Amino acid sequence: MSEHSHYFKETSHLDSIDVYRTLLLFNVTNPCVAHAIKKLLCAGQRGVKTESKDIQEAIDTLNRLLEIKREDEEA
Repeated sequence: MSEHSHYFKETSHLDSIDVYRTLLLFNVTNPCVAHAIKKLLCAGQRGVKTESKDIQEAIDTLNRLLEIKREDEEA
C-alpha cells in the first residue's frame, strides 16, 4: 500500500464524503478536471442524463482542457 499511498486520504474525522470533499482531499483545483471527475463519479445516477451522456460530457470537458493547454503553450 505504501507504493500507492497517494491514493488514500485520512477521513476518520468525517461522517460522510461527497464529490466536493473528494476533490478537496485530492487537491483538484482545475475546474475542467473537477467537472469531469464529478461527471464520472455520478455518471448516469442523477436521473437527468444517461451514463453515456455524462461520460461524453466528461470527455468533452477534458478535450477542452487540452485545447486550453495548447492555447497557452502557443501564446
